[in-house]
Parts: sequence; C-alpha cells; structure tokens
Amino acid sequence: MDETSRESPVQPAFKRVGTVPPLHKTVQDEIRHYIIKRGLRPGDPLKPEAELARLFGVSRNSVREAVKALESTGVLETRRGSGVFVRDFSFTPLLDNLPYGLMQGPRALGELVALRKALESGMIADAMRSLTPRSVDSLREVLAGMRAAADRHEEIAELDREFHRLLFADLGNSMLLQLFDLFWVAYHRAAPTAPHRDPEVIHELHARILDAVLSGDPERARDAVRQHYVGIEERVAGSAP
Repeated sequence: MDETSRESPVQPAFKRVGTVPPLHKTVQDEIRHYIIKRGLRPGDPLKPEAELARLFGVSRNSVREAVKALESTGVLETRRGSGVFVRDFSFTPLLDNLPYGLMQGPRALGELVALRKALESGMIADAMRSLTPRSVDSLREVLAGMRAAADRHEEIAELDREFHRLLFADLGNSMLLQLFDLFWVAYHRAAPTAPHRDPEVIHELHARILDAVLSGDPERARDAVRQHYVGIEERVAGSAP
C-alpha cells in the first residue's frame, strides 16, 4: 500500500449540515427589519407580495412562505381582499406550543408556577398603589362569587382568573396582563389531572390576598400572594412519578 492510500481520510457517516438558513427564514428576518426600519405600527399594511419579492431579490413563493410563518407567530395577519397587515403584539400564538412543552414533565410546569409567583409577588406593591375603588368593588364581587360557587361545590377557576386580572389591571400594563393570562391558560391546559384544591380553600386564599392588599402593607401582600401558590406548587410536585 503506498503512502497516499495510507493517509486517505475516512468518509463521514453523515453529510455535514450547512449553516446557511433556509431562504424563507432569511426573508422572515428581512420583513421584521423592514417593519422596524419603516416604523410600521399595528394595523399598517405591508407592501404587496410582488413588491416585497423585488425589494428583497427573492421569489414570490419565498415571500409567501415567510408571510405565512410570521402569521403563525402573530407578527402579521392577512385580511382577505385587503392584503397583509402588521398585527398588534400578543403572547397568544405561544399557547400553541407552550402547553406541549409543559407537558413534558412536572419540572417545567413547576418552573412556570414559580415564574408567575415571582412576577405577581414582585408587582403586587405597584398594583396596590394603582388599585382604584372601582376595582376593589369588582374584586369583592369576584370573591362573593367564589364563596357562592364554593358553597355549591362548583368549579371556580374562571373566577380565580378574573381575580388576578383585576388585581393588576389598574397598572395599565397590557403586556403584563397578557403574560399572566398566558400562564393561567397554559397551566390549566397542562396541569396534572389530580383533583383541584377545595374551592373553599381557594376562596380563603384569595380573600387573604385582598385583605393584605387593602391593609396597605406591601410585605403582607407579597406573603399572601406567595401563600396562594404554595398549594399549587405542592400539587405540581405531587404529580411527579
């Protein structure tokens, strides 16, 4: 065997994957940059498909694929007969995949609960300062509904959801409210099938939160929020194999 044969490299078992992203992915990035550079706002129209194709130097099919992908992530929306428009920001598209990821095990679900607990307890002092008398009345009405539903042994999950929305609504932070609601929906889609906590216990925990908020003591309010999540964390941890 000659020297050249002895030094011949071994052929790899798999073909090396290229690092160049698919063209439609590159076009997605270009469309995002275009929206930002042009200062387009929610509701503003995007240029027609053919014009974008000329602008980016790609085929109309690549633009079409990119637009569909951006629709699925909530960046764009197509209005039949009108064209493609920039969408308002929303966490809603994440719901398609977030619950699936959470169902991979109790650890991911527990991390979600811990994150929401940290956000709520961290924001409760600001929420207390912003809370209006009208919202306080609404929170009391929700608590009364919880009490009545608990007496009838009915599910109170939606009242729980509304209580937390009202608690932070006066902050005027729509992104925060969307994020809290995303967490709530994702948790209830992916939560273990074990029985829910006693509705009377849930009502009592929420009543303590409102009492603490109205006391004007931020630390007491933070502790009440944390205590609300203790039972949820125990339930998630108990679902582990």
